[in-house]
Amino acid sequence: MRADGKRLGRAAAEWAVTHRVRAGGWNLRYRQAGDGPPLVLVHGLGCSADYWVKNGPWLAAAGYRVLAPDLPGFGRTDGPSWLSIIQQAYAVSLFSDVLGLGRATYLGHSLSCQTVLELAATEPDRAAGIILAAPTGDRRKKRLLREAVGFLRDIPREPPSLVPLIMDAYVRAGPVRWGRTWLAGKRHDAFDAAARVRAPAMVMVGERDPVVSVHFARAMTYALRGARLRIIEGAAHALIYDEPQGFNDTVLDFLAILHRPAAALPIPRAVSAIT
Repeated sequence: MRADGKRLGRAAAEWAVTHRVRAGGWNLRYRQAGDGPPLVLVHGLGCSADYWVKNGPWLAAAGYRVLAPDLPGFGRTDGPSWLSIIQQAYAVSLFSDVLGLGRATYLGHSLSCQTVLELAATEPDRAAGIILAAPTGDRRKKRLLREAVGFLRDIPREPPSLVPLIMDAYVRAGPVRWGRTWLAGKRHDAFDAAARVRAPAMVMVGERDPVVSVHFARAMTYALRGARLRIIEGAAHALIYDEPQGFNDTVLDFLAILHRPAAALPIPRAVSAIT
């Protein structure tokens, strides 16, 4: 189901309101909209729930209950100076429990793809499916340098309107929290977590992403059982923001397959329909 104007307007109004919930000692801020099967959006490094402004309402209007928390220490949620990937996964798990989501689909962007992988690997009964958008987790030497250079190359490829949104979130997080969380991600083995995931999965990457290459996205796809790869044309690293229509449509296509009766059948391992 795709959104009509009335449903989209209602979802946008719901998404504009922020909420808070106590979970594990954290007062987590989050956005939500819609009704239906739950979809949890987990923001990338240094960002917040506000980052999903071009996605949350559209996905909700298509028939899903969409939620996006600020991870502890980011956005407007207070937290420690840094969290490991395992601790971030635990925070998302607590958030889901407090809101009674049951089995849900988890969508992570960039570093939080590792958070989603760890959550699905550690708590397989929780994840109905996972979506990894521009996943990190490179094992190669000099991966920090490669990623840092990639971030710098990505800046001119993104829409100018993204800059104030990102800068506000980065200033709130602070350089120490941002840096230590980034380094923590490099100590996490994304491929080990991927090998333990049993949920249906999709990997997405921008065609013009200088941070996460199509080659790496393909390697991550093969590390997941039966996963499928989608390449978003024209998108850079912030594919959720710079090509939202292609991103949202691709997510909805995956969710439609996931929630139809045939989704209980095994998905072929072959990577399908790379676009």
